[in-house]
Amino acid sequence: MKFKFAFVLALAVILFSIPAQARKIIINIEDLKSANVGVQSETSSEALVRSFMSDSSGKIFTFEKIADVIQALKEQKIDAAVMDEAPARFFTIEEEGLKVLSQPVESELYAIAFRKNDSLREKVDNAIEQLKNNGTLGKILEKYIGDYPDPAEIDFNKGKNLPKLWVGCAASFPPYDMRSERGFYGIDIELCAEIAKILNMELVIADYRFEALFDALDDGKINMICSGLSITNERVKHFDFSQPYDANQQVVVTLSASQK
Repeated sequence: MKFKFAFVLALAVILFSIPAQARKIIINIEDLKSANVGVQSETSSEALVRSFMSDSSGKIFTFEKIADVIQALKEQKIDAAVMDEAPARFFTIEEEGLKVLSQPVESELYAIAFRKNDSLREKVDNAIEQLKNNGTLGKILEKYIGDYPDPAEIDFNKGKNLPKLWVGCAASFPPYDMRSERGFYGIDIELCAEIAKILNMELVIADYRFEALFDALDDGKINMICSGLSITNERVKHFDFSQPYDANQQVVVTLSASQK
């Protein structure tokens, strides 16, 4: 019995030590239905892929962070990844050997989430409208197309004995939510910083795993979620949303031909 267990254990070690190999070349979206597809857990990407692949032979693998999905793809543990377009473009620029399929999977809108019937939603909605009209929002979006700013340059409206605006994000979602040793930065961070100034509040960022954000909002630990959050039919059942502040597409990321 001990010998049998030792043999099985040794075999498992050998199998897991074999480098993973991508098993399928992804040319179009339909190829996903017979592929191993990676997504960030508890995101609209996961919900979309599960719906799309519900009656297929493909397998879905979930990861805590977008960076983990990309790493699994590079190591050929999955054949493709589905994610929001902005982080997809970021990683395919930063990492050699990756590409984004030209055909998007689905279009979505980003907005800020609140607890149901929270009066803060209307105030933030009005602030977003103001930032759209005066061109500030557009400038923030354009800023993150090229070089990123120094996090220390972002004004959180601190040191003025103001009420706190607690914003939850998952700071591993470039270019919307990021964190370095110098602080938080990204499109969402700068948007919320501008909103806080309009509301005469001090911005405080609370960094969570993405899947923990909704519980934090429900429990009153944060006032709102701003973290590249797509408006979905399921989410609007449980939370209120601001007007959209940016458009998004779900896209497929694969290895380039040279990496397969």
